[in-house]
Amino acid sequence: MTTIIRKLIGVVQVAGGFWGLFELLGRAVQVRQPVWLVLLLAGSALFFMTLQAGIWLILGDERGVRWSRWLQLMQIPILGTPWLSYGWHAGAVAAVGFAPDGHWSFGYRVPDTTWQLYVGGPSHWFVGLDILAIVFFLLLQITRR
Repeated sequence: MTTIIRKLIGVVQVAGGFWGLFELLGRAVQVRQPVWLVLLLAGSALFFMTLQAGIWLILGDERGVRWSRWLQLMQIPILGTPWLSYGWHAGAVAAVGFAPDGHWSFGYRVPDTTWQLYVGGPSHWFVGLDILAIVFFLLLQITRR
């Protein structure tokens, strides 16, 4: 069962890492501002690490479990403020979000990749959690050797 869980998570990570890597590298070719280029290259590095960790998970390498846990932790928070926005997921997302005015939302997308890190953002506050990343993290934690 442990092997199956790890391989399924690995497949999602490989697909999301591959898709996100090429999507961001494609955008980086078109960007002319150095700040945005650096942010796109940082996102590309994260997607590459996700791709590599997924390959290690599929192959049964213990490094894949360690890397994947950290990468899943990085995908859990979603933040939107007037000063800073952050959100990242590779492969799929199932997220719940909350706004200070009492509104909440739930959404999912499979397949999907997102890389969002920039100063500035929406005019209202928004905080969310990627439930799928939490589930993947917990599954990787439970199946540790």
